[in-house]
Amino acid sequence: RDKLVTGVQTCALPILIVVILAIVTVQQTAVSLVRERELGTAEQLTVSPLRRGELMLGKLLPWTVLAFVDLAVISALAVWVFGVPLRGDPLVLAAGAALFVFCCLGMGLVISAVAPSVDVANIAALLLTFLPAFLLSGFVFALNQIPVVLQWISMAFPARYMMAISRGVFLKGAGWAELWPEFVGLGIYAVVALTAASLLFSRRTR
Repeated sequence: RDKLVTGVQTCALPILIVVILAIVTVQQTAVSLVRERELGTAEQLTVSPLRRGELMLGKLLPWTVLAFVDLAVISALAVWVFGVPLRGDPLVLAAGAALFVFCCLGMGLVISAVAPSVDVANIAALLLTFLPAFLLSGFVFALNQIPVVLQWISMAFPARYMMAISRGVFLKGAGWAELWPEFVGLGIYAVVALTAASLLFSRRTR
């Protein structure tokens, strides 16, 4: 029984990194920005002397820092408290987490740009992060055992790629050579999401 519990913890804890990072970055970014718009704070900041890039950096930096603090805390608890082996290079995990955070921030910005209210932003963020992180990332079901259509749909969510990186680094000792396709997927997703968010915010500002 103890071995079974240990095995479950070993498999689940690296996956929780993905879920927590996604929820913190996407949901909080989307909800906070929509709330600012409802309160009129966003319009006041828009007419301030701050440049658009400085304004966006100020909005995203706190959630980025919080995400990396969460990553460090969860990884430390996993290794030192629950005894989950960290067989790979922590730098590979950190690089993957950085790209994943950029993807999630882009998703949060897109949601905040199109959501009309905080409630809509909250629900949309959960639907686009929490459910895919569990159902379409390989956590609940192995990706090679779900229908091909769902396998293709899972590629539209960054949790799939980060799940492979987290599992690979923690449990398999995988490095750059094994995980480069996931890094490419996250990089492309981050560029597309942040570009779309920038265009949507520029249109809303006008």
